[in-house]
Amino acid sequence: MDDRAGLCFASALSDVSNTPVAVERVVADLAQQMRGAADLVVVFVTGHPSDSMDLIGRQLADQLSPKVLLGVTGGGVIGRQHEVEGAAGLSVLAARLPGAQIRAFDRRWTDASDDSCDELIESLDGEKNTPQAVLLLADPFSTPMANVLSTFASRWPGVPVVGGMASGASKPGGNRLFVNGRVCRDGLVGLVIDGGVRVGCIISQGCRPVGTPLVITKSQRHIVYELGGRDVVSVLQEMIEQLHPEERHLVQTRGLMVGRVIDEYKERYGRGDFLIRQVLAVDQEAGYLAINDPQVRVGQTVQFHVHDQKTAVEDFKLLLEGEKLYGPAGGAILVSCNGRGRNLFGQPHTDAQIVHEAMGDMPLAGFFAAGEIGPVGNENFLHGHTASLILFRALVDP
Repeated sequence: MDDRAGLCFASALSDVSNTPVAVERVVADLAQQMRGAADLVVVFVTGHPSDSMDLIGRQLADQLSPKVLLGVTGGGVIGRQHEVEGAAGLSVLAARLPGAQIRAFDRRWTDASDDSCDELIESLDGEKNTPQAVLLLADPFSTPMANVLSTFASRWPGVPVVGGMASGASKPGGNRLFVNGRVCRDGLVGLVIDGGVRVGCIISQGCRPVGTPLVITKSQRHIVYELGGRDVVSVLQEMIEQLHPEERHLVQTRGLMVGRVIDEYKERYGRGDFLIRQVLAVDQEAGYLAINDPQVRVGQTVQFHVHDQKTAVEDFKLLLEGEKLYGPAGGAILVSCNGRGRNLFGQPHTDAQIVHEAMGDMPLAGFFAAGEIGPVGNENFLHGHTASLILFRALVDP
């Protein structure tokens, strides 16, 4: 809990499968920490029956009486030093934010072919100030997230948009989103935060570069044909041949990533300068490389990357070391890819414990997502394979 400048955060986690008991324990834990009303409550749920979601949303709204309650279901949930995967879990972050203006919004797309965000813009027309940040929680089956992020970029350039995509469901309608006690099956819910709190975000993409940076010299949409004036397949084969055997094994077992440089004006590129995207296909006969990035174009600098558990740990720790220079945070939300956790590290609690070791006993809640939202440079993206840590601090430190 952090009472600096009146800012106060609390978090609670339950792994009890009985839903009413889980809610009761979480509420009691939060009440003991907060000792007063909360302005914001963010809820993460896994493994509880779908028909109990209304109960969870209503009970938390009734008993905590926040101005705004948002939430989402995931393939797992995260709390202080602890992650729940493959079992029932309920994780909640509560915050008192004096001086902050917070407002929830939501958006549905009833027509699958409609990817317009006009109504989303209209719902934000009352927001006159440029906010500190926007928090988004969305259903991946029904939300045109690329258009949503583009909408916020045009509305509020440079404002961080953070959050994640619901996970755990294998088909449309299986995920759940919470907004002020209501439960939705699709679309997105969000929160505009203005004043009273400073919001930061770490995006740990967990990859390390291999080979050398190269300029795209021929491409079309997400297809790359030439790098550095040479055909891309020859460049790729030569690079793989020169890799250490361990790195070649990673390419064979985990696939290859491509990092696209965000700021081309830098003389050198290092950690955090690349937007990491997955290689979708390599066609040797046609001589092209397909990348999961529609913004690829001639003149951009890219570098191949590999992804493994050792690099994922090192990258997250290094980024957190830098974040410590800004001082302690009042609370945080951790959105981790559902391909991390036990799937990547072979053991539970890794990301949660990395945060605890770096930032101390800070109130923390979060979930395993089907896509993590956050900025690289001054631009917001939907990521995969990342750990996204959203940190809340007082605007003015004492």
